[in-house]
Amino acid sequence: MSSRIASDEGFITLFHRLPIACILTRVSDNEVLAINPAFEQLFGWRAEDIISHSSADIPAWSSQQQREQLLETVNREGRIDQFETRFRCRDGELKPCLLYAELIDVSGQACRLLMAHDISDRITSEHALKRSEAKFAALFQDSPEPYMLFEKQSAQIAEINRSFTELFGYQAADIVGKTALEIGLWRHPEKRPATIAKLLRDNRLRNEPIDFVTQDGHVLHCEASSNFILIGDERRTLTSLKDVTEQKQVEARIKHQAFHDALTDLPNRLLLHDRIHQHLALGERHGLSCALLFFDLDHFKRINDSLGHSCGDAVLQEVSQRLLGRVRRADTVARLGGDEFVVLLTGLKGDHPQVAEQARLSAEQLLHAVAAPMTIKGHNLQLSCSIGIALASQHGDTPEDLLKHADTALYGVKANGRNSIAFFEPQMQIVVSQRLQLETELRQALVEQQFCLHYQPQIDARGQRVIGAEALLRWQHPDKGLIGPGTFMHVLEESGMILQAGHWVLLQACHFIARLLGECKLAPDSFSLSVNISPRQFRQSDFVAQVDAAVRESGIPANCLKLEITESMVIQNIKDTVSKMHELRAMGIRFAIDDFGTGYSSLSYLKRLPVDLLKIDQSFIHDCAQEGNDAEIVRAIIAMARSLKLELIAEGVETAEQLAFLQQQDCHAYQGYLFSPAVAEEPFLQFILPAQSNIDAHESR
Repeated sequence: MSSRIASDEGFITLFHRLPIACILTRVSDNEVLAINPAFEQLFGWRAEDIISHSSADIPAWSSQQQREQLLETVNREGRIDQFETRFRCRDGELKPCLLYAELIDVSGQACRLLMAHDISDRITSEHALKRSEAKFAALFQDSPEPYMLFEKQSAQIAEINRSFTELFGYQAADIVGKTALEIGLWRHPEKRPATIAKLLRDNRLRNEPIDFVTQDGHVLHCEASSNFILIGDERRTLTSLKDVTEQKQVEARIKHQAFHDALTDLPNRLLLHDRIHQHLALGERHGLSCALLFFDLDHFKRINDSLGHSCGDAVLQEVSQRLLGRVRRADTVARLGGDEFVVLLTGLKGDHPQVAEQARLSAEQLLHAVAAPMTIKGHNLQLSCSIGIALASQHGDTPEDLLKHADTALYGVKANGRNSIAFFEPQMQIVVSQRLQLETELRQALVEQQFCLHYQPQIDARGQRVIGAEALLRWQHPDKGLIGPGTFMHVLEESGMILQAGHWVLLQACHFIARLLGECKLAPDSFSLSVNISPRQFRQSDFVAQVDAAVRESGIPANCLKLEITESMVIQNIKDTVSKMHELRAMGIRFAIDDFGTGYSSLSYLKRLPVDLLKIDQSFIHDCAQEGNDAEIVRAIIAMARSLKLELIAEGVETAEQLAFLQQQDCHAYQGYLFSPAVAEEPFLQFILPAQSNIDAHESR
């Protein structure tokens, strides 16, 4: 037994001055010898309530069992440290205490000194901490967001919540005690050190993008947020995860759609522009070149018009796959819209002639790829394309220059017959500039009404009678004078201005018919005016309504108006063509097939159409009197018209020999320079009045 000897006076003084609650008892009989003021203050007991009583009898002990346990330990070991119990205060409150007891000698007597520390605040804090930890545990487990708890030092997983298990598939028993790296959670483990370093530097992470892998191997795009927290005495890392996979997929789709063509999934103009810029810079650094191949499909519009847009879309998709199959992975195939494609050839080595040769060979391969037969929705098709080529450094150092110059070269190919390739040459810009200038002047001509109609008489040779006329468009240019349609008609058609011009022609022609009927006293059944209708004009959904409005506004009999359409227009969309023609025929409008024999029509088509008249193209008339192939073709056309009970007019009759041949074949109606060229409105009126007077005089006899 250890003992501490203290002088009585010194001990008593120290005993009473101690700020810690103290009680002194005698070992032999457990009598309480003294309590200090701190004891009275802490528990409320007075000295007279305690002193001289046995410790077993005093009411301060809440548990006699604990008292006996403490005494036994002190008697046996001489002291006890940190014995936790609860003392009863004088007012009945049970106060938690931490006790220290030791055997000491006081005035020759064996005594026990017991000191009590109030641990109420600690217990309250511990209870609050336990409640907080329980609340944290509940929130942790019940959170809809996946959570992970890591040991700070080892980075081992200490706990996961249910949402984590649901998202990643891992059970706590499978991964607790392991690191995220060990279980293969990181998709890119090489990025982990930098992420950990950022966490340690900033003491937190906020929405850090990290790709994780689930237990079954799926990749999840997540945003991780981490903080260091204290749980008990341990610092841990709390990490919440937000699954943004769907959001990333939506963003990726939106980005993809912004830079790719919706129909073919090829890069669009924006992405192409970016790639050209990249490869121009790359080529400058590494001595490489690139080439731009700009091309479109020849006469693609015919496919849309005749077979429908769904078939046209399928053709574009097939073409895109063929192009992709003929270029290298480093090259780019882009669609700019419509039937326009661009191929960017990159990493080309060598001098200018060598680069040009590589581009030419690639262009020829693409030309052949497009030309291979294809079957689309049951239709056997064979296409051709035109390709314009521009070379980097030679033909431009910016994406804009390359695209512009390749497009200019493409225009040159199309102007020279299509189905070929051409490299950009500076003089091509002159042609393009002239075309743009022509378009500008034509638009101005529409605004300022510089167009006019000339009329070429149609004659019945048997009596030299005027039976009709064809309205032909002319351009009264303010500086260049009168310009024929061969100079500008194709530009009107390609630019779309033909819709406005064609509608104007229709209105003017109807008003001229009204004037002829009024001033010249022409009989409606003996005269008709033919108006050429362009394919784009005829395809308008409201074309029938336009014709009806023009006839009604001018007040003319509908049978005086004859619409001339071409063979190619007929077959482009036979169903729509037949429908519109029947609607117009029901109104009284008459139809003529223009330039017959130059297109693709057949008897089966002609039999379905409400056609009144065939016009034999002047290309066959030119040599028909020489008894060659043209003569046989003309005979065949006349025979076919006779069998179908159709009227005939021969175009471009210029000689008496041509007319004689036609009359021998029983074709008596014609137009051409032999009788009269196309003339303006007033000369035509002056011409037709005497002719009509002669006819009237002849009929009166």
